[in-house]
Amino acid sequence: MKEVSLWLFGSLLTLGAYSFGQFLYGKYKKTYFQPLIVATVLIGALLLVAGIPYETYMKGANLWNWLLGPAVVSLAYPLYFNLPMVKKYFGPILLGVLGGGLFGLFSAYWLTMLLGADPDVTRSVIPKNATTPIAIELSAMVGGIPSLTIVYVMIAGIGGAVLGIPILDRLGIKHPVARGLSIGIASHGFGAAKLFEESDKEGSVATVAYILTAILLTIVCTIFFS
Repeated sequence: MKEVSLWLFGSLLTLGAYSFGQFLYGKYKKTYFQPLIVATVLIGALLLVAGIPYETYMKGANLWNWLLGPAVVSLAYPLYFNLPMVKKYFGPILLGVLGGGLFGLFSAYWLTMLLGADPDVTRSVIPKNATTPIAIELSAMVGGIPSLTIVYVMIAGIGGAVLGIPILDRLGIKHPVARGLSIGIASHGFGAAKLFEESDKEGSVATVAYILTAILLTIVCTIFFS
């Protein structure tokens, strides 16, 4: 009975906080009211104030982690309608993923190491540019802390949507491939979902970019960090 209660607590708390975020974002259309941001702040504050261990919350919240896989697959639907554009620019997309993905991985790793972080903390940042289900597995594989990796992944995703897109606008970068590629590499599924609100083309490129980035990170982690 206790296990059932813990499962319901985590899953319903996540659902309720995210739904509240959707309400705020739908009403005000402000980037900082993105459902993921609102849910993260609300849940974190509640766990902190109530003194509820993260592990207890995750007993139920893991349900939504499991559903992330099918959610990622569903992004293939709009991608199908933009395949001609993706095929046309696949060469630049691939080169961008190689450059951006490797820079994002090693720059974060070396910076964290130079700042004197513990080895497990340093390794936790390695898969931050992969989508959450893959990042969790990669973190465990390279000796990181999966729960900490989730935080890094969320920072990358939220940062890309909140800061990345306005920066691209300010710089006058309008081409859908350039926008989708930069946000997809840096901010994975969260950034791609945000771009889909503006353009199917941008979102489709971002989807390809973050899938290729996840594959690249898996290969690099297997060779250099396992």
